Amino acid sequence: MTRAFTLERVQTLVAQIAGPDRIPVGAGPDTPLKDGGFWLDSASLLEVIIACEAEFDVVLEPETDFTDQALATTRALFTLIRAKRAS
Repeated sequence: MTRAFTLERVQTLVAQIAGPDRIPVGAGPDTPLKDGGFWLDSASLLEVIIACEAEFDVVLEPETDFTDQALATTRALFTLIRAKRAS
């Protein structure tokens, strides 16, 4: 069973995967996931994607969905997942 799909839940998944050492002070939905924010590397971003797919019952397509824009912030990732769930 999947949990409720909310921006806050996506933020929680990112924070869990990033770990306490990579959570910037005052991190929010518009904090960058990569440079200047959580500093997630490719492996960590993949962990976030896999966790989101499992939690929210969605399949993300690497060829079309894994863009810098879609993976820029938690809010951008949330927007991508919401669009995928609607289709």
